[in-house]
Amino acid sequence: MVKLLMIADDFTGALDTGVQFAKKGICTQIFTKQKLEKDDIKEETEVLVVDTESRSMSKEDAYNAVYQLCIWAAEHEVEYIFKKTDSALRGNIGAELQAILDSEKDKRLYFLPGYPQIDRITKNGIHYISGELLEKSVFGRDPFEPVTKSYLPDIIGEQSSVPTICVRCGENIPSRKEEKEIVVCDLVETEDIDLRLDELFRKENINLLAGCAALADRLVERIPFQRQTPGTYRKTEYFYVACGSLNRITEQQVVYAKEKAGFAGRHLTACQKLNPFYYDTPEGKQFLEEILQLCQKKKKVVLDTFDENEEKEIYMREHKISPEEVRYLIANAHGRIVREIVSRRMDVTILMTGGDTLMGYMKNIGCSQLEPVCEIEPGIAVSVLEWNGCRQQVISKSGGFGTEDIMEKIAIKILK
Repeated sequence: MVKLLMIADDFTGALDTGVQFAKKGICTQIFTKQKLEKDDIKEETEVLVVDTESRSMSKEDAYNAVYQLCIWAAEHEVEYIFKKTDSALRGNIGAELQAILDSEKDKRLYFLPGYPQIDRITKNGIHYISGELLEKSVFGRDPFEPVTKSYLPDIIGEQSSVPTICVRCGENIPSRKEEKEIVVCDLVETEDIDLRLDELFRKENINLLAGCAALADRLVERIPFQRQTPGTYRKTEYFYVACGSLNRITEQQVVYAKEKAGFAGRHLTACQKLNPFYYDTPEGKQFLEEILQLCQKKKKVVLDTFDENEEKEIYMREHKISPEEVRYLIANAHGRIVREIVSRRMDVTILMTGGDTLMGYMKNIGCSQLEPVCEIEPGIAVSVLEWNGCRQQVISKSGGFGTEDIMEKIAIKILK
């Protein structure tokens, strides 16, 4: 029976947070569809994760997606709602938190947005990335969802009328009021999560929580789940990286992988990533064969989509492609390539950077469910999906996650 419903706004977020429960042996299912059928959910499932893909939606659509899932949870007597938010606070934060409060009897939602393990902290209600104000960090220049504020009440208040209060580390949670409210709790060190949860579970009847993977990791110990033997990753002959993220952190990781870690690298041209019919052409089919041969020869391959000069902009103008379409066309291109690799039954692990990239692959093969297995590095999930009679191991990484040498670290662990 489902005890906790987690709602994520992108796929890598669903995975890196859902895996916090799976790695402790708690039966967890992750879905990319929002209309769930009775037969979709296993009887033993206690954590249900649904990716609404609402990060890039309008605030109205994001609100409705979350609201409908919360109504479903109420109808099925799910005890806890966990709203997974981006650790850099991209997306429709205010609208989605309000949707939860509008759909539930509980009038207070606790929001612990920090992720101290990867140097994303909240202090005095202000969010910092590696010591920088959030708005001054790389996420303030995100090509799709730039964050222009750092103070949590300002970020939430852009889309929500619910009052927001901030509680500093060491301060007690204030008494409840009659009206709805969002309580933002500072997180500077990982131990701050434990201290705050200890207080909340001791004093409060908690049902509504929001935060990222760091909160999920500590929440596991507070809820009485049934546990099984946790799974682990499988070593494979080949390691392929589909780099769909345009985040500059990922770009640095790709450069390191190619220049210092022995990865063979290829770059998708504007046509290869933006023409949805390219891989049906003789030229496109030849390119797929070249990638397959490269994988078999080099074992470690990374394929990126970073822009070179003005090539992409020229192609977009000539073919009337909007910036909003770009991310989905890139994801579709990667999905098509990965589908071809997997269809050859290669003993390969696929690493996908960016939630859109993995979603593009899932759509290409018509799959709407993943089984999280474990973390191979902090915040980086290993999962298994079933397609065409085989179980494929995939690793997902958010574009802004990881150290410069993260791809090398994963390769060392995953390759036979």
